Amino acid sequence: MLMTHQSVSLILGVLFLLLSCSGDRKEVKRDAPSERVFDVKTIRARLERTVVDYTTVGWVESGERVTVRAEVSGVVKELMVEEGDRVKTGTPLLKIDDSLYRAQVSEVKGKLEGARAELENLKRIFSRREDLYNKGLISEEELQETQTRLESAKATVESLESALERAQINLEKTLVLSEVEGIVGKRYVSRGDYVNPQSKLFDIVGNGDLRFVFRVPQEVRGSIKRGKRVRIRVGRKELPGVVFYLSPSADRSRLFTVKARIKNPEGLRDGLYGEVSFPFKRVKAFRIPEQSLQLSQRQSFVWVVKDSRAVRVPVEVLHHGEGEVLVRGELVEGDRVVVEGLIFLYEGAKVREK
Repeated sequence: MLMTHQSVSLILGVLFLLLSCSGDRKEVKRDAPSERVFDVKTIRARLERTVVDYTTVGWVESGERVTVRAEVSGVVKELMVEEGDRVKTGTPLLKIDDSLYRAQVSEVKGKLEGARAELENLKRIFSRREDLYNKGLISEEELQETQTRLESAKATVESLESALERAQINLEKTLVLSEVEGIVGKRYVSRGDYVNPQSKLFDIVGNGDLRFVFRVPQEVRGSIKRGKRVRIRVGRKELPGVVFYLSPSADRSRLFTVKARIKNPEGLRDGLYGEVSFPFKRVKAFRIPEQSLQLSQRQSFVWVVKDSRAVRVPVEVLHHGEGEVLVRGELVEGDRVVVEGLIFLYEGAKVREK
């Protein structure tokens, strides 16, 4: 059977329509993926009035630091302590070669013995001449001459006795002793070095009260006074401290120096770094669990549930406590802050509160 041009066109149109309808049915059958819902746990944000601490870093400083110097000249013969050693008052630190000083003591002793013998001889001569003078057998001039020689001999003995004392002291000073109880902080010399009274030998950090030194800006300076109690942490040690010094002016960084006195427990020593905290000011803030605080690009924020959606709310951290933080920012009282299930959240994520 022959088909006209119109019949062919009609058949093609019907086929096209059927194919189109078939495609529509396939698209209708495709189900759109369902939106993921995240289970979260929330708490109600409550505003409270509280005192926040100011915390900064500082370092331990000894209240007593002694630089040991040589008092006599000579070659270092022996080192008896090293850096870090604990010493007591009178502990030997260093020995200087004493051979020259022993020779000086021996020499002066010899001269002194001769001068004392001469003095005793002149005493006997003077006694005899005085007796002769009283009997009129010698002149007054002869007696005065003997007396002058006697006085000179006495002066010589006294001078040599002083010289012997100095020589013996110098000999004793060849053994350098610690003048304080503490820790050897630094050693400046080695065995074989030549030292003199200007030479530094050791730095010794005393064991007395220690100081914790820190700096604060102008806005914090006003909250600190002498006698203020502070909390100091050095490593795992927590120590009480009392402020005793505040610098009257700021340094080049516009910071004021503060010093707090602390007792020296075992293991704490000069130069260690730590933290200091003290009550600073009263504020209104929200206290939330630490795990709810998030950080992105150096900005702190929390997740808040609004209309079953996660909303990111920036906050400022005022204080870190034990498992809690004090924050303020765009939070309002009553906001539902996410505290659990927040690891996969994103802005606008659908959530379900437990």
